[in-house]
Amino acid sequence: MQDAKKQITVAMALICPILLLSCCAKDPQKAKAKYLAAGQSYMKNGEYGDAAIEFRNALRLDPRFVDAYYQLARADLAQNDWDAAYASLEKAIDLDPTRLDARLDLGRLYLAARQFDRAEDEANDILKQVPNDVAAYQLLGAALIGQQKPELALAAFAKVAQLRPNDPSASVNMALVEISLRRYPEAEQHLKTAISVDSSSIQAYADLANFYRLQNRVPDALQVLRDGVSKNPEGMTLYVDWATILASQDKTAEAVAVLDALRKAVPNSADVASAIGDFYFQRKETDQALAEYRRGLSAAPKNLGIENRMQDLYLSTHQTQPATDLDRELMKDAPKDITVRVNHGRLLMLQGNPHEATMYLQKVVADAADSAPARYYLAMAFWQNGEMSQAQSNLMDALKVSPGSPIALQELARLSLEQGNAPDAKIYAEELIRSFPADPADRQLLAEALAREGQFQPAEEQILIARQFAPNDPMIHLDLAQIYSAERKWPEAQREFDTALELDPHNTTVLGQLADSLTARKQLPLALARVQQYVTANPNDANGHVILGALDFESQNYNSAQGQFEQAIQLDPNQIQAYLRLGKVYEAQGQTDLAIAHYQKALDLQPRLAPLATMVGNLYLNKGDSVRARKYFAQALDADPNLAVANANMAWLDVKEGRNLDVALGMAQKAKSLMPESPSISDTLAWVMYKKGDYTGATPLLQECVHKSPDSAEFRYHLGMTLMAAGHKAEAKEQLQTALRMKLESSDAQQAQQALAQAR
Repeated sequence: MQDAKKQITVAMALICPILLLSCCAKDPQKAKAKYLAAGQSYMKNGEYGDAAIEFRNALRLDPRFVDAYYQLARADLAQNDWDAAYASLEKAIDLDPTRLDARLDLGRLYLAARQFDRAEDEANDILKQVPNDVAAYQLLGAALIGQQKPELALAAFAKVAQLRPNDPSASVNMALVEISLRRYPEAEQHLKTAISVDSSSIQAYADLANFYRLQNRVPDALQVLRDGVSKNPEGMTLYVDWATILASQDKTAEAVAVLDALRKAVPNSADVASAIGDFYFQRKETDQALAEYRRGLSAAPKNLGIENRMQDLYLSTHQTQPATDLDRELMKDAPKDITVRVNHGRLLMLQGNPHEATMYLQKVVADAADSAPARYYLAMAFWQNGEMSQAQSNLMDALKVSPGSPIALQELARLSLEQGNAPDAKIYAEELIRSFPADPADRQLLAEALAREGQFQPAEEQILIARQFAPNDPMIHLDLAQIYSAERKWPEAQREFDTALELDPHNTTVLGQLADSLTARKQLPLALARVQQYVTANPNDANGHVILGALDFESQNYNSAQGQFEQAIQLDPNQIQAYLRLGKVYEAQGQTDLAIAHYQKALDLQPRLAPLATMVGNLYLNKGDSVRARKYFAQALDADPNLAVANANMAWLDVKEGRNLDVALGMAQKAKSLMPESPSISDTLAWVMYKKGDYTGATPLLQECVHKSPDSAEFRYHLGMTLMAAGHKAEAKEQLQTALRMKLESSDAQQAQQALAQAR
């Protein structure tokens, strides 16, 4: 009897949906409305996947159901499936061009994807139908800023201010645009208007104070913050900004007094402890920062936000052991917290496991697609792993999740600079400065991008502004010294180097740059004396020995250089630069095997350092050991499939060994696309084409190589052989004879002589 009941229950479970569908089929309008309502209910509960299923069910009943397409787009956006959201929004608009909410969301999607012109189009389409739509004007203003049309953006934000006279954000946006146009009186007035509109707007006070700092009007900035605190006695941001200005002026006691006032205004507050801890953290005063975080934990034990801040401090300052200990505790107490999981991925990177970190963070992103930090640190893992295209893709995804994210924009700028793309870096840095004009780090990024383009005077202007905000930051003085050096303003450069070292006497980055500057100015003895003085005072600093060894190498004092690098390794066995430079010492003395041995030790420390693997492969190639060369080129390509030199060298090996020429051609073409201006890569591609019988395609490439490098016997030999095969004997003879006079490699010389003999 019990079995019969089970069978009846199962049967009813199967029959009921059929009956329901049959009933709904009689009234599809009711059915689709039920699916829509069910989907909206799931949306309210954050169950976006289930919501999407219900909306699709409604669309199966009515493929022209505009509401369902729009709601499906919202569900897709919530899951960060931008392509699907785009398709649904486009369909909704196609079916109903007057659907303004869909147009607005599509415009925001374009904005997040940095397709500013298309975002502008959507905003204008909305305004044609509703001339006073505030959201459309906000979208329009942002799109115009993205296209660097500040005057038009200003007009859009002015319309927002007119339509929403009590909203301070419109005035703030207008001020930011005026600042970008360097119309400072107008910007000041807009910021004052924002405060008068809403005296409780902490952001408005902070922005006006930052504006005054930008103008080097520090007393005015301090007064604004005092006024802001008087109106907002619990406004933590204002206290911290106040203390930051005082600290930058070396008024430490006054800064501490301001922070004490904040503690008294909001006693026993974990949030206040976090804010003050962050203040010290940003100033690199880690002991004080940790003390504040612990004070916050005493007020709110097991406060996950503070514990995550402590973990961020440990990870950012490379304190592996305390980071590991805290990670173990947090992964046990809060294993599902996204920040805890992201920090675990960061710890894997810190421990030298970028591949494992990548795999782990991909799982975090899969579970939390809307987490911009997860995508950001996944990008950092890919970057550390040498996978630049993946890093860039994930940074762009982080921007889509969090439009205008400063950390994503900063890293996109740095990544662009690393890839030699100064124009894109400048665009990202300028976007940052428009939003955060008082951030010195953003000014430094823009300055570097400008300097890479040879625009030294504008770069200098940016660094001078950065120095106003952080006069005690040695790296800003270093940047200014480098710009002065590029401008050949040697006394000014020397002054900034000295200031940077006064601020941070143990900063070997500054010391190394100073040594490079003196060497470039042909003052190598002075550089040696400065660095020797540092090493004598700091004998246990491995970096100091590396710098001194580099100067000895420059002096061709190889024995002394070798001793310094070996001393650095003894002090720090993980000093990768010491192994690399020691390898260079052996290379310079013709001891290739010893050079390779030390490069290998560096590779053991960073096995996915693709350029180094390629360099070792080249050494084996020069030795005639194709087997080992191929192994290292393969290691390089495994770490970075887009490394142009490794692709070209692997193609060269394939040609040399008579392997699949189609594969070699593909790799050579990829290398050419990645480094189109490199003569050696163009030569490799042309030689593959020659071997495949494509003389017409190879000839112009080789002519370009000879034009760029007329002293290369190998390029002339390849051009001569190609011209000979194409039937241009006179030109071929000229190139081959010139190559032979230039002492062409013996095997190639033999081939050239045979070709000349046959051409008689």
